[in-house]
Amino acid sequence: MPNCPKCEAEIDERMAFCPKCGAPLEAKQPEDWRERRREIPREWKERRRQLRQQRREAQRTEKAEWEKTEKYEKHEQLFIGPLIGGLILIFFGILFYLLVVGGAGAETLWATFFILVGLIIIVATIYGVVVANNRHPKD
Repeated sequence: MPNCPKCEAEIDERMAFCPKCGAPLEAKQPEDWRERRREIPREWKERRRQLRQQRREAQRTEKAEWEKTEKYEKHEQLFIGPLIGGLILIFFGILFYLLVVGGAGAETLWATFFILVGLIIIVATIYGVVVANNRHPKD
């Protein structure tokens, strides 16, 4: 903001006299209102163009992030199913082998089943923690 030449008080550019000491300020030529009237629509058009451009950029960024997240989540679901299926197959393979060899009886069948279920839960929990840490890393 400009200052008064006499008392150095801050003044507005549009003032004709200093509000503190009353000294006359430099008179500016009045603006041609017709020219200003033509400038306003140009300024608004430019501002609207800038806002539209910012909105398009934000939409592109949001869409790219959404697609990236969606692809990542689809990939996650492809991994956990085969993991659990493989653990179940290994469990039944070992169980049937022990039954054929004679090292397992009916009493060990339920204990082995519960151990397998516990292992699956532990593996799924570890997997969930790893995925959560990758998705939301701590800064």
